[in-house]
Amino acid sequence: MGLWNVADYLRLRTGGDDPVLEEFARRHHLAGVDLLDVGCGPGRAAAALAERYGAVVTGVDASAEMLAAARELAPSITFIQGFAEDLPFADRSFDFVVSNFVVHLLERPAAFLEVRRVLRPGGVYWIKTEDPDTLPDYWAAPLFPSLVELETARFPGEIRLREELAVAGFPSLLVQRRRLEQVFSRDAAIEKLMSGAYSTMRLLPPEELAEGIRLAPELLPDPVRYQLVFLIVEAR
Repeated sequence: MGLWNVADYLRLRTGGDDPVLEEFARRHHLAGVDLLDVGCGPGRAAAALAERYGAVVTGVDASAEMLAAARELAPSITFIQGFAEDLPFADRSFDFVVSNFVVHLLERPAAFLEVRRVLRPGGVYWIKTEDPDTLPDYWAAPLFPSLVELETARFPGEIRLREELAVAGFPSLLVQRRRLEQVFSRDAAIEKLMSGAYSTMRLLPPEELAEGIRLAPELLPDPVRYQLVFLIVEAR
């Protein structure tokens, strides 16, 4: 079983409209630069960086289904099937590399070495990921007893990211936190839980998932309000 249903992912997840991604684009002059989106998924962030900010974007992802959706969304962008841990590109090919909410899915020591290899001197590796310290406050955490432990094991915190990036050869790091408020109806929340849009739901024990969904109409407020806290890393 895959970690996502691509149709659900496209219907229920956002991407290129992320204000944190836009902050990155405003901070750097991206027009004409060679930029690699590692773990590009359905291509929304890649499309935004190319179409709004003029970057010459290449996207790489392990999922053929995600890449098919990306090519349909942005046919002018080059999308290649491959793995972050063995990037199919020559040394020093890119000015920027981005990993937009994907490092929790990677074998990071190998992937970070590969990113370092394909970056040009002075290039920037930009990472956006969820801050695991805030997972106990996640809106679905009360429904699933094993969720916080599961996700804490998957998502690297600031200390772990600093250590892993330093070992990979990134001596200079800027780490920041950004908050993004999410508001959605209880019905929309239940739809998210029942869908294949979120890898977390597919990793929970099936009985626990079913029981959490059963309890959701009783335990969730309407609307659901949640502050998603991102770790933003710029590594050089």
